Amino acid sequence: MTINEIDNIHKLVSRCIDDAEINDAFTHLATLINESGRVNLNDELERLHMSYTFMLKYLEQGVIDPQRDIILSDIRRSLYTLNDRCFIALMEPVSSEVFYTRRRELGNLSLVAIVEEYRDSLKELSLAQSAPAEQSDNHVILSLLQHAEALETKLFNRVWSTFPLSADDSSSLKLCISGDILPVHTRCLLVAALMLGLMKFYDESKLLILFEAYSLSDDAQVQLRALVCAMLAMLAHRKRTSSSKPIQARIAAMLDMPDFEQDVWSIQVQLAQSRNTENVKQKVRNELIPNIMKMRPDIIDKLKDNESQIIDLSDIEANPEWQRWLDESGITRRIEEFNAMQTEGSDVFIATFAHLKTFPFFKTLSNWFLPFYPAHSTVLENLGAGKLGLAEVIQHAPYLCNSDKYSFCLSLGSLPESQRGLMSAQLEEQNAALKEAQQAELPDDRKLRVAIVNAFIQDLYRFFKLFSRHREFIAVMDSPGLDMTDCMPLALVTRDAHVLELLGALYFKNAFYDDAIKCFTRLESMDNVSDDHIYQKIGFAYQNAGKIENALTYYQRYELLHENDLWNVRHMAACYRELGKLDLALEYYRRAEALSPDNVSLTLTIGHVLLEQNRTNDALQQYFKADLMEGARHRAWRPIAWCSFLLSDYERALDYYNRIANEDEPSAQDLLNMGHVLLCQGKTQEAIETYRSSLHLMDGDTAKFRKSLKGDALELRLHGISAVDQALIPDIVCSSKTDNNN
Repeated sequence: MTINEIDNIHKLVSRCIDDAEINDAFTHLATLINESGRVNLNDELERLHMSYTFMLKYLEQGVIDPQRDIILSDIRRSLYTLNDRCFIALMEPVSSEVFYTRRRELGNLSLVAIVEEYRDSLKELSLAQSAPAEQSDNHVILSLLQHAEALETKLFNRVWSTFPLSADDSSSLKLCISGDILPVHTRCLLVAALMLGLMKFYDESKLLILFEAYSLSDDAQVQLRALVCAMLAMLAHRKRTSSSKPIQARIAAMLDMPDFEQDVWSIQVQLAQSRNTENVKQKVRNELIPNIMKMRPDIIDKLKDNESQIIDLSDIEANPEWQRWLDESGITRRIEEFNAMQTEGSDVFIATFAHLKTFPFFKTLSNWFLPFYPAHSTVLENLGAGKLGLAEVIQHAPYLCNSDKYSFCLSLGSLPESQRGLMSAQLEEQNAALKEAQQAELPDDRKLRVAIVNAFIQDLYRFFKLFSRHREFIAVMDSPGLDMTDCMPLALVTRDAHVLELLGALYFKNAFYDDAIKCFTRLESMDNVSDDHIYQKIGFAYQNAGKIENALTYYQRYELLHENDLWNVRHMAACYRELGKLDLALEYYRRAEALSPDNVSLTLTIGHVLLEQNRTNDALQQYFKADLMEGARHRAWRPIAWCSFLLSDYERALDYYNRIANEDEPSAQDLLNMGHVLLCQGKTQEAIETYRSSLHLMDGDTAKFRKSLKGDALELRLHGISAVDQALIPDIVCSSKTDNNN
């Protein structure tokens, strides 16, 4: 049997169990077990089949059994596990996936044995570090440290690749993670290992350990990482967790914990924020950084004092001229935009650090989940043992996730000592300022917990997107699968009105309109929500999703409560216009104009609607009105010129197109329209030259020019330009371009 055949049957068995086609599941699973040759698996299958057969027989005989649903749930859960165990048995000898490679490497080595060896190594390391300075050997200490870290990786791999967990394994892990017998960073690694194992094969005992770690751990980082991992595992296996009585009971118990609901909300919001990471990455990489880099020579020239020394930007207040130049150059706006994205929780540094994930450090899978701490051998080797202060600066750097902090250390290690020293001094100075600012603030435990969540989710995003073998793992960070509001029983927590409003606004801002609609409509259905603006929000989301009829329905609901709301009236008008109901659109735009009589945009839009109704004279009067309004800034000139052309008032049309050419920056369309006017006046040569200028602004795209000209074919025919002449003109314009090139 090939790997693909094994995979297909494994998926088929799971699908049969999902759909309660249990007899079919037994049949297909028997095929896999026979292929594996594992007698113990076959014995387990026969035992389950016998239990299921008796249950069916009792049902057929009309026997009432109040435990039947529990028995069926147990059989299904056992079948899932047996299916996965059989799949692993078949894949482990032949698969090149890293999961099976680690299983082969570790063999039958027990979790308890690795824990004991690791604890012994920590004792040996501690003993070496506590020796008097004159007796200590840094090389020995580094070697012992690296040995302990290798055992941490082995421990991670054992937990990750073990399926299913035995009772002894579960007891040992609970003690290791929730207690204090291991360092915090190791406990964090074990939490991540449980999650990765759950992503590969669902094991309810692993999920319960994660919830227990959240409930019992005394360290916020362990707690919150465990909750993030548990929530992601529930998302990946929502069918199996939604009906689990133990999971339901555990979540019900956690509802009494003071931080639980807010922690869940923070995780949900940050998961939603992470869906926009690729857009943020492209914005930073393609817009922010290139624009600032283009200004770099100017920056260096401007920020020099009389002795040609570069000014420290922290002293910018010393000369208002520097600040004025920064504002005018656009640098200030770019920096403010960058800071705003940071404040909102956007992952602004992924574009900067993505290319720094090729260091050998990141070849080790467990290192992607490692909390940053100054005593790690990688930090010591790259910064130097005497640079503990610098490592602490990096540790407390705001906005950088753990993975990026290690990248930063590794990149510093490759710099010359002089540059490293300069950067160290700058970082330490910044850290001193940061500490001073933090000391001035009141302690904020909630802010700290949110920061831990954000950093860990960014770490996870980097692993699932950038790890060299990330395709071997469930793409858990891909949208739209990060919505917890559909994931029972956590949905009881995530469907909070405040969270739904935050999520809806976040989804809408990032153009995830369907998700925004889902959040807002759920918010609408809540009895305790009385804000009428929810109808506008739903309508706006529907409108941007292109579902105009639905949008109009919600705008009308709001209209019943607030008849003269300008924003609502304008959007209703836009919907009617989009639907082609121009009379109603005009009626609503007139209502909006009455509410805001000095609004140039409204006045122009009414003209556009009149023009769409072929009421050209009325449209022209509306455009004249707009042109006389304060703040019009020539916005009416183009429609005035076009209406004049449609009404055969060529002199006025040409006058306005000349105004545009002289006082504004004409577009390719402006010059095309001007060419039409000249052509209709019989000024063919001038028209050809103007068309040629239009083609030039189209970057010489002759196909685009021909298409634009054909778009106005009807208007030109109505003004006496024959179809033959229209067909010949593009050849004249385009051939003259070709001749000029020759």
